[in-house]
Amino acid sequence: MTTFISKPFRRDLLPELLSLVTKNAISRLPGVTYMMNSDIAWQLPGSNAKDTLRLWYDGDHDNPSEKNIAGYAWLTLNSPVAMDLRTDLSWDHPIAEDMLLWLEGQRRKHPALFPWTIELSSMQDWEQALTDNLPEKPASQITFQIGSFEKDLDRTHFLEAHGYVSTQNFDYYMLRSLDIPIPEVSLPPGMSLKHVETKDVPERIATHRDSWFKSNYNMDMYLRLRNIDVYDPELDIVAVTKDGTFGSYCIGWIDKLLGVGSFEPVGTRPAFRRQGLGQQVNYEGLRRMKQKGMSSAKISTAGFNDRAFGLYSACGFELIDKQRTFIKIDC
Repeated sequence: MTTFISKPFRRDLLPELLSLVTKNAISRLPGVTYMMNSDIAWQLPGSNAKDTLRLWYDGDHDNPSEKNIAGYAWLTLNSPVAMDLRTDLSWDHPIAEDMLLWLEGQRRKHPALFPWTIELSSMQDWEQALTDNLPEKPASQITFQIGSFEKDLDRTHFLEAHGYVSTQNFDYYMLRSLDIPIPEVSLPPGMSLKHVETKDVPERIATHRDSWFKSNYNMDMYLRLRNIDVYDPELDIVAVTKDGTFGSYCIGWIDKLLGVGSFEPVGTRPAFRRQGLGQQVNYEGLRRMKQKGMSSAKISTAGFNDRAFGLYSACGFELIDKQRTFIKIDC
């Protein structure tokens, strides 16, 4: 009889989680997957993962050597949670039910919040919502949020069977072949491209904070990110002026087994926008990914971020799928 156990995330379990994420991504090629190692690296710092992230294992309960990681669930309070199963398991497997029950139970331990992202239709809406502090707005009932790719019908049916309904909120998932030629560098006079060095850390953090409205990004979060095993400093790229000011940045990540690179995040300071810098740091990231043996690159953005979708389309990324948010109101 198949048995399973679950346990809270620990730092020494990170290789197992990364292995599952990569295997799932390989199984889903040429489509996209729910998380890549880049997503984990970006989200892990500051996430309190020992309390919010849980791993599931199947196999022989009494023989640890025969247990295999089978799934993960990662709680966030006011955005879609991350949850996935090993691809050889179907969504009617008991582990899927157990993950969902754990996520809902954990969410009930926290105050209800207004699901502020569900109705956003533009970046202006997003900025206004942050100005109005909607992420912290209390609500009378808890809203559970989980994403599902539009092409992932089994997962969608699983969510619907458990009372979840589709919303207008979604993320674009885009892919670009690195066989397509990458344009040469074309920067405004006096600017150049480089990767971040230790001496650049304060300016790099300031650039992120300026690029994202009301960002709370800080030194601790960035240094933790740099300490993740899959972080590659040569893919932490900036466009810089002669006086050392950073105008735009991106972080690229590579998965050597998958052969796919990814970007998370990408940003440009307001004073440097509309100069093509976002495109140029992306191109530089693509060049370096190709040099490191990648065959394609992935990027994603919120469905209401028209500016980012246009940028990535201009860089040669093509839409592969949309991950739509499903919600359920707790009774």
